[in-house]
Amino acid sequence: MKPHDIFHRFPKQFPLPMALDGATGTALMRGGMPNGACPEDWVLKNPGVIQCIQREYYSAGSDAVLAPTFGGNRPSLARHGLHDCETRNAALAVLTREVCGCGFIGGDMSPTGLFLRPYGDASLSDLAAVYAEQAKALEPYVDFFMSETNISLAEARAAVMGIRSVSDKPVFVTLTVDKNGRTMSGDDMKCALLTLADIGVSAFGANCSVGPGDMLRTLVPLAPYAAGLGIPLIAKPNAGMPHDTPEGRVFDLDADGFGIFVPKFLRAGIYILGGCCGSDAEYIKRIRAAIDGFTPPESLEMFDSSHIICNAKRSAVVDMQNLPEPVAADEDLFEFDDDFALVRVENAADAEFLCENAALLPFPLALTGDSAACSTVKREYCGKLLVI
Repeated sequence: MKPHDIFHRFPKQFPLPMALDGATGTALMRGGMPNGACPEDWVLKNPGVIQCIQREYYSAGSDAVLAPTFGGNRPSLARHGLHDCETRNAALAVLTREVCGCGFIGGDMSPTGLFLRPYGDASLSDLAAVYAEQAKALEPYVDFFMSETNISLAEARAAVMGIRSVSDKPVFVTLTVDKNGRTMSGDDMKCALLTLADIGVSAFGANCSVGPGDMLRTLVPLAPYAAGLGIPLIAKPNAGMPHDTPEGRVFDLDADGFGIFVPKFLRAGIYILGGCCGSDAEYIKRIRAAIDGFTPPESLEMFDSSHIICNAKRSAVVDMQNLPEPVAADEDLFEFDDDFALVRVENAADAEFLCENAALLPFPLALTGDSAACSTVKREYCGKLLVI
């Protein structure tokens, strides 16, 4: 089997294995962008800098680069006093389109800084609309979307929903995790993979925060689940860990040190590779060389996750032949202490209760009952549900 046969949900027009680009932020600072500047503003005033960086990535072997639109969502721009989200994103994407040649372009999208209820004031619909606005502006110019550096599965899910509302183009998602493999919000990466696969992402993985060694340890356990789902994994690690010196911030892995890890990712079945903070075109050359010298195996270990459910932090296997008794959607759920709850959802009031409280429950849910009410919960629920 070829990689596209295993990862059948990954678009066939993209190569697999696939080389992404390296850092944008640290590269712009090396190119003269002042500390604290708004990149989406500075780049438009200094377009030659980003275009030079991106030409170097393409020349080094990147199959795709990301448009310089990372902080181009409306809330992030507003913090810099900017309010032209649609025109600004289009202009930034055009800069990359001018230099891409036959390469691919990803529409880069970052967290907004907003938090979903009950931990913040934003609703799922509000947050999805923010991402839909940016995606709509980028859609004519990009080949795929990349929602990256996510610190919250809930926001990553909102991003995918927003993008999907305006475009059918592929969506890649990466979360940023600590050395223990969890996001700043405490989200579990297997749960994130299962959740986002359930709403149609084309690729999933991690970027930023850690170097390649720590990222490899986080992603390797996910590889059989990803193969079973048909969704390839992404690794875009930093160039090691940063250190502040009198000459400025430096990272502890040079291109050769970084390159040692690239074949390890490939052998583990992690087929979409790039670099994040501290990396440059020399790092991409090491990725390109490793990909070009790699012969994918005929098969990969695959796990069937069809009967696994999860919330953002915990998963459980549902034995369809030995289901528990359904429980009511009421306050008694907070006293529940099993691996998961099969909840009876009979009407709109039950759905409203679960939508308001599911994030506070420590265990994942399966649902039974009224189909319309179950659908309402499924849209709002941050996790993977089974409706039985």
